[in-house]
Amino acid sequence: MLRAVLILALILPGAALAEPISLKRGVNLGLWNDWLSLGEMLARPETLAPFPDWRRDVTPAMLSALAKQGFDHVRMPTDPGPLLAYGPGVNQDRLIAEIRAATELSLEASLKVVVDLHPVNRGEETGGIEDILDSLWPDYVALVGRLAADLATLPADRVALELLNEPTFDCEAVYAGAPPRWPAMQAELLAAVRARAPDLTVVLTGACWGQANALAALNPADFADDNVLWTFHSYEPFLFSHQGASWSGAPEKYVWNLPYPPSAVTDDQAAGIAAAAKEAMAAAEGATDDALIDKAIADYRAYPDSIVTTEIDRAIAWADGHGIPRDRLYLGEFGALHTNTQGETYPRDWYLAFLADKRAAAEAAGLSWAVLSHVGGMGIASEDAPDRRLDRDTCRALGLPCGN
Repeated sequence: MLRAVLILALILPGAALAEPISLKRGVNLGLWNDWLSLGEMLARPETLAPFPDWRRDVTPAMLSALAKQGFDHVRMPTDPGPLLAYGPGVNQDRLIAEIRAATELSLEASLKVVVDLHPVNRGEETGGIEDILDSLWPDYVALVGRLAADLATLPADRVALELLNEPTFDCEAVYAGAPPRWPAMQAELLAAVRARAPDLTVVLTGACWGQANALAALNPADFADDNVLWTFHSYEPFLFSHQGASWSGAPEKYVWNLPYPPSAVTDDQAAGIAAAAKEAMAAAEGATDDALIDKAIADYRAYPDSIVTTEIDRAIAWADGHGIPRDRLYLGEFGALHTNTQGETYPRDWYLAFLADKRAAAEAAGLSWAVLSHVGGMGIASEDAPDRRLDRDTCRALGLPCGN
């Protein structure tokens, strides 16, 4: 930590002159349309043209519709894996230019942009989040500096760079008192940005999947910079928001039709949900863990309905305690899976109530936010709607004027 802070002090003798961009209401764009391995991408370079590949089916009219319906910004998840796989050189430069082009596409639609570096878990394949936090770290720091230098030529009041989405480690530091690694690493990234982009707004996060508790474990004094936003993600109650998620584990993966809020679940519903989850788990894994499923549902029902706001409360308590203006807190992700991989849906009123409660709590506290996501199983918009415009109920849940 000391080395990173000294680097920052040399580059930044005082606070950055620029103020962070002002954000209010945003939406997360997609990460990948085609979820390919890096090997497949590099073998077929056309899969990276354009990059990010959501540009294949998101039109300028769709982006303009977001602005017209009341969003002021988009959070643009961008996988750095292909750039790291190429390494410095003409191909990496081309992808940086593609990121810039995607950013400009949203700027032209009157939207501000948070460029979110969002690696994925790639298992044994080089270029995933695990490698970035380990052997690829020096390469990643250099890449962040190069990308920042390019973004710095765009309007400073309309573009921000999020250094790393949901660092997956350091949970032991957050919850068990282990020595933290992430603060010094994040300070190193910030120094790399400031060396080439002194006025670019930077979005900082806690480790351990970007939780509010992880943000609250940070000491802002370790980052000698005022031109920053502080982000966290909020999916509590997790059993509701991630029910049916194929990428999750038990019990969330097997639970379905769980109502929101927790107080709405009846005894009969709980029994039926548990039975269906046990059957699904047995079919998928050849065995079931009845106790795990029963406990998860019982724990969910025992939550107060205010569980939806606990992470927001934790973040604002941290900010207030450190004298950080609340408008520099950014709820960068919240949302829930409403359509599973089988195409099944639960009553939409549950989903909309969850969005409304989370959004209203963030706004009441003075935070900016970005809902996850534009389309898909957690999407706020239908791909079949003209220009993917939101329906009135979704607009109402998100507090948007929309003007349909």
